[in-house]
Amino acid sequence: MAEPSVAQAQVLVAQRTTQEVKQLLDEGRRLVDAGDYRGAISVYQQAANLEPKNASIHSGIGYLYALQGNLQSSLSSYRRAVSLNPNNADFQYALGYVSGNLGDNRTAKDAYRKAIQINRNNVNSYLGLATVLLRLGDTNSAMWATEQAMNLDRNHPQVFELRGTFLMKQGKSKDAIALLKKARDIYERQGKQENVSRIDETLRKIGG
Repeated sequence: MAEPSVAQAQVLVAQRTTQEVKQLLDEGRRLVDAGDYRGAISVYQQAANLEPKNASIHSGIGYLYALQGNLQSSLSSYRRAVSLNPNNADFQYALGYVSGNLGDNRTAKDAYRKAIQINRNNVNSYLGLATVLLRLGDTNSAMWATEQAMNLDRNHPQVFELRGTFLMKQGKSKDAIALLKKARDIYERQGKQENVSRIDETLRKIGG
């Protein structure tokens, strides 16, 4: 019986690794379903050690860290995913979302713009971009982004909320109140009480 060549040995190792990774990912999904995010992260990290260039695994780890509220670790994982696969709109969106939540609005802006370049039909990328542009004081570009979002989904509550916020900043309280109330009604129908409370607070401040 001939000894396996180096190439054959490499194929056997790859097959074994792939099978092991598959088992780890299955176990990770089971832990996620059970609500054990910490355990799932540990399992996914083992998979990432076996397949360090698998962007999807790093993205999954980033998502789980975000669910735990550990945004700094989430950011590191999403940065890794984006560096491995910069043309994935979902990875870019996630990088924008986490960066924005950490207060890094410029990084968020760039990531959202890249996400839009890759996929022009994701309403959330436009809304994320509008939010960070508003924070950066670029109201005109933020308004453009919400218009693009509105073209994709005319009944998205965040579109009404953002446009109401723009009008409020421009001193157009009456028009702002009308849009904010629309957003509030949609959030209420969706059962998003936290968002309803936020808008109620804003309406109280501007006499709505």
